[in-house]
Amino acid sequence: MAARSLVLLGSGWHPRLFREECRALLGPTETLHPRLIFVTQVESVLERISGASLVDDVIHSTSRLWVYEQEISAAAVATCVHEWAESFLPTGSFAVRARRLGTGVCGLSRREIESEVGAKISSDQRPVDLENPESEIVVILAGPGDSSGHWDDAQQNPLILWGIRDGSFPGTYVGTSPTDRPFFKPVTMDPRLARLMVSLSFSRGTPSVVVDPFCGTGGIAIEASLLGLDALASDLDSRMVEGTMANLDWAGGTGPYRVERCSADSIHEVWGSIEGCSFVFDPPYGRNAWTSEDGLDVLLGALSSAREMCPDGIICTMLPSNPDSLDGPISDQLQVMGLGWAEMRSKITESGWDVHSAIPIRVHKSLSRLVVLCHPSD
Repeated sequence: MAARSLVLLGSGWHPRLFREECRALLGPTETLHPRLIFVTQVESVLERISGASLVDDVIHSTSRLWVYEQEISAAAVATCVHEWAESFLPTGSFAVRARRLGTGVCGLSRREIESEVGAKISSDQRPVDLENPESEIVVILAGPGDSSGHWDDAQQNPLILWGIRDGSFPGTYVGTSPTDRPFFKPVTMDPRLARLMVSLSFSRGTPSVVVDPFCGTGGIAIEASLLGLDALASDLDSRMVEGTMANLDWAGGTGPYRVERCSADSIHEVWGSIEGCSFVFDPPYGRNAWTSEDGLDVLLGALSSAREMCPDGIICTMLPSNPDSLDGPISDQLQVMGLGWAEMRSKITESGWDVHSAIPIRVHKSLSRLVVLCHPSD
């Protein structure tokens, strides 16, 4: 199959992490809007994003109209889409689905766009069918002002984009509720976040195995196995080891897995040397434990052991931080695990890793976490 051009629509929960996930899975992309990226890839693109955490929709055969200072009417949009449809919309029934991002464009309403575009295109060869259409035209009114609560430096020039929804994309990832698993604890990670962290660990290629040295109830290992990846999970708490194994057996993923009891600073001794690993983990912390030296020592011990196990690997982790990180670019003074971010980065480097990216997410009003991606330091 020849290269395809696709536009990916991202989750409104965290546009920056949506774009970072797409780059990890696909390589270079073009940002059209904080929640819209354009990619030109060979046929494997859909396979590679099929398990993405933050991709809401996939649209092909797209066209777009940048809206700057001028006003534009729904009728004018319908004319543009009609001209496009003559070349790209297959014959057969269709429906028009409009979405507004941020503040939208020129005050246009979704209902107005759907009505005008549908009426303009409708014909004997292309009748409107809102219940079971053969094709769905997606029209996106993308304006500034997405209120995700996370700072974003991407350009937000208003545009109108349209194309055909790719029906082979499985849709927004939700995952099974952790409360449905045989072993559950209130600290269990949201499956969507666990899936995101696994996705981010693809930034240097598909990992040979996903390793979680703080497995807890097994959320990260479950997502890796569901993606068909090998998973190695461990924890110092024997109850977590038993519970993780029960949860992995229950989840029914296609990727093989092993679970062992060990400390995070000795995983290289338990698992041996393996090339191409991704170390994906959420280090444990309580309300105040993350500011203690013990918590920092545990993290750094895990990073050093990971480097021993796989010098060419990758780290994706989350570190608790002050919520100031949500308001703009991360400063060297930001408190991360009780240290300034500059000092924290230096300690990560000393353990054999360099920070490739650090993106904050909101936990609650007094705490955020940095999703940190690290590559080998040499």
